[in-house]
Amino acid sequence: MRPQYEKLGEEVAYILSQHLHKCDLEYAAITFRAKTLESFCEKVARKEYKRPLDETTDLAGVRLVYLYLADLPMIEEIIEREFQVIEKTNTVEIADPDRFGYGALHYLVKLGKKSSGARYDSLKDLTCEIQVKTVLQDAWSMVAHHLSYKQESDVPRELRRKLNALSGLFETADDQFDQLRGERLKYRNRVRNGISEAKGEFLKQEINFDNLTEFLNWRFPSREKSTSEDITDLLSELKQFGYTRLIQLDKAIQKSKDAVKAYESKYPPSDPDTGRDEVPYAPVGVVRAALAFTDKEYDKKRISVFRKQMDEFRSLVAK
Repeated sequence: MRPQYEKLGEEVAYILSQHLHKCDLEYAAITFRAKTLESFCEKVARKEYKRPLDETTDLAGVRLVYLYLADLPMIEEIIEREFQVIEKTNTVEIADPDRFGYGALHYLVKLGKKSSGARYDSLKDLTCEIQVKTVLQDAWSMVAHHLSYKQESDVPRELRRKLNALSGLFETADDQFDQLRGERLKYRNRVRNGISEAKGEFLKQEINFDNLTEFLNWRFPSREKSTSEDITDLLSELKQFGYTRLIQLDKAIQKSKDAVKAYESKYPPSDPDTGRDEVPYAPVGVVRAALAFTDKEYDKKRISVFRKQMDEFRSLVAK
């Protein structure tokens, strides 16, 4: 039966990842596994199960490691909407005096009604465990597993206080990460409002990742947004070439807008997946082209074929 449980874990992980992407919800990792024969036999012996296949509920397991506690309600909604929930346990909220450490949210599920057809006939009656953990909950569980402490009474008395204090620090850190994200969202909202209320003052700001992101969204509203990775790479380049204020970028974009438009029209970038041309530049690409037209030092880093193509349009750059 193990191959079926492997397929079940893969399917549950896929469904989860698809719906998390649809909700634009970031996460650290989604992994799946089917229990090994060795692990199965060890658990059956330890628990003294009389009906092993019925009583072992984690023959298929999926682990979702997410980033922020505030995202948990949306994750719960997705799981409870897309799967048939058999059991739900939140070990963070269980007040057990002989339990220590930082818990997690556990589900036992079967495939939902949407998963129908021949592909699912052998899977629909099988149970899968889903563990939902923050990055820090996952880190705690890995360390605790390594130390082999299942409950507080297993821990030597002289280590007990330190472990419980560390558990509290992990929990506090999760709360702090949530607060930090909230403060960041407030900052980005202030940046966004600052553009519309006082563009001149906004452009005088020193460049950082968040205001650069909002600047690109504001300057190029009709283009597909650049990825976080591309914006991070651009930020590194800007620092390397001495661009410290948003107004420097804005001036380069304004001066070169006609040249960039003509260059993009004649030499459009191609879609990396299809190879098809006529794909508009993302905002980061427009900024790079603008800098190549207006900054000789930056232009030198361009591949020679691109420099030759751009030479056709340098006369369009405003003086």
